[in-house]
Amino acid sequence: MIAASLIHDSLSPLRLTDTVSAALEYMHAMRVSELPVVDNNRLHNYARAINLLQEKPDTRLTEILPFNPHAPFALTQQHIYEVIPLMVAADLEVMAVANEQAQIIGIIDQRKIHENISQSLTYKGMGAVLVVLAEPRDFAPSHIMRLVEENGAKVLGMMVNQTEAGNLLVSLKLNTTLVKGIVASLSRFGFKTEDVYMSEDFNRQDNSEYESVLRFFDI
Repeated sequence: MIAASLIHDSLSPLRLTDTVSAALEYMHAMRVSELPVVDNNRLHNYARAINLLQEKPDTRLTEILPFNPHAPFALTQQHIYEVIPLMVAADLEVMAVANEQAQIIGIIDQRKIHENISQSLTYKGMGAVLVVLAEPRDFAPSHIMRLVEENGAKVLGMMVNQTEAGNLLVSLKLNTTLVKGIVASLSRFGFKTEDVYMSEDFNRQDNSEYESVLRFFDI
């Protein structure tokens, strides 16, 4: 999933000539709290509704929004795993997408990202999700995938979160609901399985709770 494929067709950037009232009306209609502002197809800055509410309605954005040379944007070929940290670091619900010439060609938002992640979770049926604890020095995606494949399964998706203790929680989306052999193989190589979801043969958690899986893919 690259940034170009996540562009929201209905979202458009604001322009410096837009008034505060027009910007707020459009944000409300699109149900977003901020939007990129462009100048000659280049990113100028981001306008946030909470700040615009303090301005006079007929004020133009060019009068109140300074140029930010460090305003973040995603390049078309950046992967979703690269885009999400950019959005989190900038506290943005939307992000501008630019081509190689740094011209803004669209916008992605959290809803589109959640939609794509949800689709990937249900790819080829409701395969199990394993949440595996690993120490950073032991973490090698290729090693984990090999252990899974040795049990006749495939890893369809992998996301990694860091615990407060510095360890890694590795969430694995599999193409199978039979995981006992996989859990045993991981254990032999020092990987502790913390949780198992949507499995037929490992019922540590309530497999019917699909929403419980999504929290491990929290952005």
